Amino acid sequence: MMKLSKFLFCLLVLLLSCNNNDNEVDCASALPEPNWFEIGFFNTQGEPLIGSVYQQETFRLFNAESELSISSIPFGDPTRLLVRFDDIESDKDYYIELTATDNDTLNFSFESFQGECFLHFNMQQVIYNGDNIQLQNSSQIDLIK
Repeated sequence: MMKLSKFLFCLLVLLLSCNNNDNEVDCASALPEPNWFEIGFFNTQGEPLIGSVYQQETFRLFNAESELSISSIPFGDPTRLLVRFDDIESDKDYYIELTATDNDTLNFSFESFQGECFLHFNMQQVIYNGDNIQLQNSSQIDLIK
């Protein structure tokens, strides 16, 4: 009887130590979602303008309060520009300097919310030169110029 109670005690300890909540996320080993999105400029035939018509390495994105340089993703698609959510404000007009004489207006409407481990971003609307852009993929925004 003593052996059985020791066995049951060990089994109980083992079961309790293995009991974990599978719904819990281990934030130490989780990877955050990207905190950025890509914009690409295309002509009406769908050909990319970044890298062909607009050939500089960086582009100026600015307004009265801020200015930053954006470029393609290193080792990524050279026809798209990376914009970090942390670098811009939602619902503010920005100007992108494609050339010294070619500036366009952009307005990004997004929300951020705290997940279990990380801050998440959700693009809701993009206005390009006054026109609302239909978002097919909120992490890759295609603009027809």
